[in-house]
Amino acid sequence: MPKVRVDGIWPEPVVLRRGWSRAESRPWNAVTPMAHLRMVRGGGPSFICDCVDALVEFGASAVLSPPLPRSAQATWMEADFERHADLTLMRRQLDHIRPPGHIVAVGDEDDLDEALLIDAAAFDDFWRFDRRAMIEAMQSTAVSVVHVARTGEGLAGFAITGVGRTLAYLQRVAVDPRWQGQGIGRSLVRTSARWAKKQGAQALMLNTQASNEPAISLYANEGFLSLDEPLAVLKSA
Repeated sequence: MPKVRVDGIWPEPVVLRRGWSRAESRPWNAVTPMAHLRMVRGGGPSFICDCVDALVEFGASAVLSPPLPRSAQATWMEADFERHADLTLMRRQLDHIRPPGHIVAVGDEDDLDEALLIDAAAFDDFWRFDRRAMIEAMQSTAVSVVHVARTGEGLAGFAITGVGRTLAYLQRVAVDPRWQGQGIGRSLVRTSARWAKKQGAQALMLNTQASNEPAISLYANEGFLSLDEPLAVLKSA
């Protein structure tokens, strides 16, 4: 008898329930055969274990957590998860934002296919977005925007930014490798910060791979400070 009730048909997103506890899951991305699991409510170690069992039955090679602060990792560790990828959490106050050095515009749905190609070129298999993850990033806050930098050949880069209440979140920045090193990423970051400030946000948050020194250096140069509490993606053992 299944230990959790599953609503939905994998590999489409599914909801997993047991009593009051509820979680949501989807494939990590189109090229990594793992599942992404997010607790919605409840979510003790035994429920997480039951969710892992169900997702492995669907064919997931492993299950990954969302980026978690150290204070939220203990429950997952009790469910036999281990650290898989470390992330640096950064924040900057939205004051004294320098102007972008390139023309950056608001994108639309017609830009999505090009943005996905840029994302695939800019990130390795594990970190790249597929269409579902891209849309999820755009819908993760009540208000969001996609900014794009264009060239005569098409998109050179894009950024996804969302605003909650007083905090904004830089969800994604990607630049076509052919255009990297020309300040386009910097212009996207500045445009995102200016937009967030106009929406009433007081600070802009982001996370990036702890090993991605060029990105961390760029963000630090743009006024972002690394916070003391890093994040980690955990993986089922």
